[in-house]
Amino acid sequence: MKYYLIKLLTNTAGQDGSSLAVYSDRNSALVAYHQTLASFHNAKDVLWAVVSISDEYGNITDKEIVDHKPTPEPTEV
Repeated sequence: MKYYLIKLLTNTAGQDGSSLAVYSDRNSALVAYHQTLASFHNAKDVLWAVVSISDEYGNITDKEIVDHKPTPEPTEV
């Protein structure tokens, strides 16, 4: 069975860095998934990302969101 590592990424400059990689077994896809997430969580130029693994039937087995968007300061009324 094939597994797909799907990376949807927006950097701090607003550019898209999305990609798709194909793996022949789940373990290889899982290793790449965790390495990608570690990289995205530690990168200062990643604004927002979704990383997921899908099987060849479109079933998403793993999914995580990396969100480095700044939270707005509360304003007083």
